[in-house]
Amino acid sequence: MLTIDRMKQALRDTQVGIEDQKDTLTDLDRAIGDGDHGINMSRGFDAVSSILDEEYDSLGALSKKVGMTLMSKVGGAAGPLYGSAFVKMATKFGDATEADFDLLKEALQEGSNSIKARGKSEVGQKTMVDVWDPFLEHVKQGDDYKQQLDELVQKTEDMVATKGRASYFGENSRGTVDPGALSSSILLAAIMKEVD
Repeated sequence: MLTIDRMKQALRDTQVGIEDQKDTLTDLDRAIGDGDHGINMSRGFDAVSSILDEEYDSLGALSKKVGMTLMSKVGGAAGPLYGSAFVKMATKFGDATEADFDLLKEALQEGSNSIKARGKSEVGQKTMVDVWDPFLEHVKQGDDYKQQLDELVQKTEDMVATKGRASYFGENSRGTVDPGALSSSILLAAIMKEVD
């Protein structure tokens, strides 16, 4: 069961994971973007960490605050995408103080739909959607979600980007993992770990 405290733990773990992979995220984004994804995500989740000591009366309230924080602190395209995902998750969580696997999955699906709508992106365009959507479509309670996420991230390596900054690189974007896919896998793995 995902409680408010366990969601906070997932967000702290995400911050640690982003920090661990910050240089990798930056290198990937330097290869097929503008090189700021690691720095931006690090700044954003540092800011999220700073709001986790506050009290929240529901998962919805926590998710909304996280979303607004990410929108204001993460630069580039990632801020609005991640931020809007958490704001949409908040509407699904509502006043709930805990979420079972099914409610969490529905909330994350709302987040994924928001990312697709805001980024005008679909699966197969070498974006973070290539992790969110297929993962949520197939994951079931008790699955080895970490392996699934790793495989989805690896799949983006062979794709040619047709959306976002990476699309400017055309065929040359093939051969590099999408940085947004990697950062998404860090976040989703941290959240899934808390609902097992």
